[in-house]
Amino acid sequence: MNLGLRWDYETPSYERFDRMVQSLDFNAASPIAAQAAGLNLKGAVRFANTAGAPRGSFQPDRNNFAPRFGAAYRLGEKWVIRGGYGLFYMGQSATGSNQGYSQRTNAIVTVNDLTPAVTLANAFTNQAGGRLLNAVGNAEGAASFLGQGLAVNWQNRPLPYSHQYSFDIQRELRGGVLVEAAYVGNLLNKLPVNSNANFIPAAELGRRTATGAIDNAYYNAQVPNPMRGLIPNNAALNGATITRQTLLFTFPQYTPLTINNLPIGKQRYDSFQLKASKRFSAGLTFLASFTGAKTLEQVSFLNIQDFNVATPGNSVLVKQSADQIDIPRKFNLAAVWQLPIGRGKPVASNINKVADFFIGGWEMNVNMTYMTGSNIAYPNAAQVTPGSAALENPSIAKYFNTDLWINPATSRVVSAQEPFTLRNFPLRFSDVRIPGYQNWDASISKMFPIHERLKAQFRFEGVNAMNHPWFTGIASVDVTNGAFGRLNPVQGNLPRFLKLGLNLQF
Repeated sequence: MNLGLRWDYETPSYERFDRMVQSLDFNAASPIAAQAAGLNLKGAVRFANTAGAPRGSFQPDRNNFAPRFGAAYRLGEKWVIRGGYGLFYMGQSATGSNQGYSQRTNAIVTVNDLTPAVTLANAFTNQAGGRLLNAVGNAEGAASFLGQGLAVNWQNRPLPYSHQYSFDIQRELRGGVLVEAAYVGNLLNKLPVNSNANFIPAAELGRRTATGAIDNAYYNAQVPNPMRGLIPNNAALNGATITRQTLLFTFPQYTPLTINNLPIGKQRYDSFQLKASKRFSAGLTFLASFTGAKTLEQVSFLNIQDFNVATPGNSVLVKQSADQIDIPRKFNLAAVWQLPIGRGKPVASNINKVADFFIGGWEMNVNMTYMTGSNIAYPNAAQVTPGSAALENPSIAKYFNTDLWINPATSRVVSAQEPFTLRNFPLRFSDVRIPGYQNWDASISKMFPIHERLKAQFRFEGVNAMNHPWFTGIASVDVTNGAFGRLNPVQGNLPRFLKLGLNLQF
């Protein structure tokens, strides 16, 4: 029995800058709150290394203890069982924004589109004072970037970590073949999630008119603007009136406000893995593997209103199949076979050299992959008829059952989700996937001995030899689009092509 134990103490690196937007103080009163009658505005920009703020772009995470251990036990002559566990921390590359410290100056090179208005001596002569625009930096302090889009980091951001564990059984068979069956799992926590913090509260959504229609006029109505004259950099926020929906935002003084690297995401991977391999002998070697797996993730909001700005850890994320990486089944085979024909081989071992020049030295190679497709996005409307949208024999024209979105009363496809309402249907299908991937790469080669150290090799190769096209997307999942439910007939893999080659080896 073998037993291994290891532990690591990982301290992540983090950026230190004096010139960057570090974060937003969400609880601080906005610098314009006292002047904006009727609004209790919150949110003030924090700059690194100013007003007591640290220089780092986020709070460093220094308590990352990463134990790992594994064990192997031999059961008899040809059986071995193994197991292991490890805690791993994932790196992150994220810095604060350089907004305010980076200023672009456009050169006005002509005023009539015909005559040059500047010279090489000063391409910015038409700017005020004939100078480059100065960077604002943090001169405006907490009142910086009012009326502009702002992206900030969540400060208390521990590193994502991964629990990885496995258990497998190995058995050696005759002919140098090794078979292995295993369970492999991976549980990820604290994955970074980004979100817009400006949205209409859920309690304010769904307002309807007497006829039952969404009252768009209510949300889009122009109302007196309590921020009038306080946000000169954005005319839409600075005028005498403003749309009502804007005043419903949590931070209406920013458009938008994006919070990055919220440590609230999760992902889970569970799989059964079967592998068979053969050491090279008798002219044959191969490696075959099959994986049955499920990958679920929680990194998306069904509705932006599910984001809890005050306590992100209490936010509600959708648990769904992971995008593109949730592949339920996959089979691979890679093999090399030297044909047993020719001098010194089981067949025609005593053939003369002239005949062996033609029939000996042949080799075949194959690399084969079969796998199911990843899931696709759900349409932008709820089904009228319940049930699975998966079809037994999908076609390009109708890849999933679009009849589930037909209103029986009108015999027409339903409308898209109404504005100013909450989504009550999934983000992705659980059982409708893009077509599976099937690919054969194969070759046959012949070695021609010329001299003791000089050989020539002829190769005939086929990439995607079976010419299986792989369509990787849906034309549209928009119920208002004429291509709704159609498969996008654009091939995502290489078409079949054949190659001939002659190599000289010495």
